[in-house]
Amino acid sequence: MKRAVAVLFALTITRALAAGDAKTVRAGDLTLTLAIAPSPPRTGENRLDVAVADAAGKPVESAALAFVWNMPAMGAMPEMKGNGAVRARDKGRWEISYPLSMAGDWFLTLSVDVPGHAHQEVKLKVATTRPGLTVEDAGAAGNAIVVSPARQQLIGVTFGTVAPRPLAITLRAAGRVEVDERNLGDVTLKYEAYVQKLLVAETGKAVRRGQPLAVVYSPDLLAAEEELLAARRSGAGPQLTGGLERRLAYWDLSPAQLAEIERAGKPDGRVTISSPVAGVVIDKNVVEGARLEAGTSLFRIGNLGRVWVQSAVAERDAAFLSVGQPARVRVPALPEPLEARVTFVAPVVDDKTRTLGARLELKNPRLALKPGMFTDVAIDAPLGTRLSVPDSALLMSGEHRYAFLDRGGGRLEPVEVEIGAQAGEYDEVRSGLSAGDRVATGATFLLSSEAKLRDALPRWRAPSR
Repeated sequence: MKRAVAVLFALTITRALAAGDAKTVRAGDLTLTLAIAPSPPRTGENRLDVAVADAAGKPVESAALAFVWNMPAMGAMPEMKGNGAVRARDKGRWEISYPLSMAGDWFLTLSVDVPGHAHQEVKLKVATTRPGLTVEDAGAAGNAIVVSPARQQLIGVTFGTVAPRPLAITLRAAGRVEVDERNLGDVTLKYEAYVQKLLVAETGKAVRRGQPLAVVYSPDLLAAEEELLAARRSGAGPQLTGGLERRLAYWDLSPAQLAEIERAGKPDGRVTISSPVAGVVIDKNVVEGARLEAGTSLFRIGNLGRVWVQSAVAERDAAFLSVGQPARVRVPALPEPLEARVTFVAPVVDDKTRTLGARLELKNPRLALKPGMFTDVAIDAPLGTRLSVPDSALLMSGEHRYAFLDRGGGRLEPVEVEIGAQAGEYDEVRSGLSAGDRVATGATFLLSSEAKLRDALPRWRAPSR
């Protein structure tokens, strides 16, 4: 029985098309085929047959249809209005029954909702005195507003296109300048000693690699030198003298210093300590005359020609952060930002601040960046090619965003848009718009005001559940 009904329904559409009574209507990216029976309609029960297909011509079976019939008020006669009974058939076809209580002209409104497609409405007109149906309006949603091209030009309406574009976002964070740990050098004693003279007596002083820093005297060093000289005088073998030389070498005496001890022929117990790296004295933990235990750090020297900036990126941006991204570092002391690059991303989020640590490296040729300085960091994060809409096309209401979609003929439909990443002039589109859609990008505030007055913009109506 169901198959027979479906066959009869298909025959009705086919015959109506052949007779010229059916209409094929383009509604957005959907195609609707409409036919009435009987034709012309009569007083009593009538039927509208509907077939819905997508842009490729494939039947759409997931559509939800609604139908309203009405005759406007005339004189003392009130408006007559009611809903039709919608019954789904097979393969994207529906049958709608509706009653007409009197002869005359009647208006029919068919609403079509398909997941992933914009809401569509088709306005039809039928008359009991003539066959077929007339399409009054199609392709625009019921909440569209009409703004003539002349008025669009007058108020400054401009348009942009929804299209795939290469997008990139900028991650902003606070940072702090630090010394590159790979360019740090500690000067540490490996024996007990006394400071006889400081040759570099203040922090912040620039030093060269090998530059003398201090002269110290050590009884342990004196005893080791005496043992080496005694071994030399006694003609001890290379095994013994070699071991004594290695001990002094491990105490950071250079070959030149060892040669000077042997040339002098007597122990001295004093040694000049030199800088192991070129840079700036960051820490100085010694004064003249101080007694130093083995393991005491005398100086910490750092090369500031290349520095780190430790930054804290918000947890919500963690997915966009990766090693190798270019960045810019700005400090109040410099007029222009400095180019940098992300070299490290922390594996864990800080429990207290809910931020992710990122380390940047950059050159510091004029030493304008000082350790301890606070900075503003901007990290460029490319997102690849994504469907996007001009940011100027979007109107915001709470957590919702809307755009005015151009439906042609001066009709502008406000549609809700779900966005993803916000990338400067463009925003990623997740739903609500399709590639190729034309949206208003200028005078949108005036359009929203007009839509509000007409109760056309969804955000001013009761929220959907």
